[in-house]
Amino acid sequence: MNITKKQIDDLSLQVHVLVEEADYSEKVKKALQDIRRNLDLKGFRKGMVPLGLVQKMYGKSTLLEQVQAVVSEGLNDYMEKEAIHIIGEPLGSEDQEPSDWDNDKEFSFSFDLMLAPQVNVALGKDVHIPYVRKKVTDKQVEEYKKGLLDQHGTMQDVEKVEKEDFLKVDLQQGENTIENTYLNLKTVDKLKDKKPFIGKTVGESVEADISVLLPKEADRVALFQAKPEEWQEPENPVFTFVVKEIKRFVQAEENQQLYDKLYGPDAVTTSDAFVERIKEQLERNNEGESDYHFAQEVKKTLVEKAAIQLPENLLKRWLYEGNEGKFTMEQIEKDFPAFLEDFRWQLVRGAVMKQGDLKIEKEDMMESALVMARYQFAMYGMPNVPDEHLVTFAESMLGNEKEARNLYERAEENKVISYIRENVTLDYKEE
Repeated sequence: MNITKKQIDDLSLQVHVLVEEADYSEKVKKALQDIRRNLDLKGFRKGMVPLGLVQKMYGKSTLLEQVQAVVSEGLNDYMEKEAIHIIGEPLGSEDQEPSDWDNDKEFSFSFDLMLAPQVNVALGKDVHIPYVRKKVTDKQVEEYKKGLLDQHGTMQDVEKVEKEDFLKVDLQQGENTIENTYLNLKTVDKLKDKKPFIGKTVGESVEADISVLLPKEADRVALFQAKPEEWQEPENPVFTFVVKEIKRFVQAEENQQLYDKLYGPDAVTTSDAFVERIKEQLERNNEGESDYHFAQEVKKTLVEKAAIQLPENLLKRWLYEGNEGKFTMEQIEKDFPAFLEDFRWQLVRGAVMKQGDLKIEKEDMMESALVMARYQFAMYGMPNVPDEHLVTFAESMLGNEKEARNLYERAEENKVISYIRENVTLDYKEE
């Protein structure tokens, strides 16, 4: 095997691999013998099919497979010997000549390699990165409290309709009736259109034009309990709404029952303590938001300082070929600036991991999983899940290969940001 290289530019080079018959012939023979030993073909005893027939049936595919293996192994050995470090995978050169697998004895391949850039990350106290601290305001406290009271509110039956009630109705037009459908007056934009309903009681009716009452087609489809693909606008949009139930959302009361539900029995017993808990949560939220924005500033600052040059055209080809047609080149061009920024940050992050001799341990993965578990439970309105349940959920996430890979990325990101935070100067600002 003969391998030569040619520099394309500072960011890439081309490697030419010439494979001779001596490089692959014995491997092909052995592979065909292995196939023969296991081949069960009608008319022959297992393992006794003539080698010529095996060659005729499997020779070409075996040759292709073994030559590819030889090329791959040879290319990897060459890059290791020559200390060639690349990003991505070797790309078949666009000027590659096709091989004649039926007649050729020598095979020639060309590969374009994207050279891994030297990434210099200069950390130190002379590097200044802004960190914005947000204060908890009275308005935030009131809004958060209202959100909690709304979250734990209930729908209650009432006697008379008001402007934001939820109605169960029969919809009538002549002899046609749609029973037990629903009208949410919150979805009716204009007060003048709601007025005919206000003050009505169960059993009373209102005549209304549904195209005026509900200008959005999706709302009309829902009112008629129809499938969107089967929906047809009625010729006459005027219907009679017969009120069957009136329900109103009632905010939860601030009382001991609510405190216990939110924080556990007797953990909070006064309105002042409730407000303090809200402030603590808002401070955590604000700190999380500040940390997020700080991380974005870190990425922006260090990527700019590193000034990493990349072989952009080859990167686009790598994305296109690696995704096997899932994306068009037009789509890749559109999203490429964002990809490039993220890719540069990944290179910086890797350089910081090496510079700081940082490693991701099992404990880092578990911490990352616990953070994600808390977040997911909180999204479903369960902010105080017991630790043993969180641990069980986190362990199940780590047992999933895809989720574990994402958690590793998150853990590495957190460790790198923490390391950078300790080794630069933070310019604190209050908001």
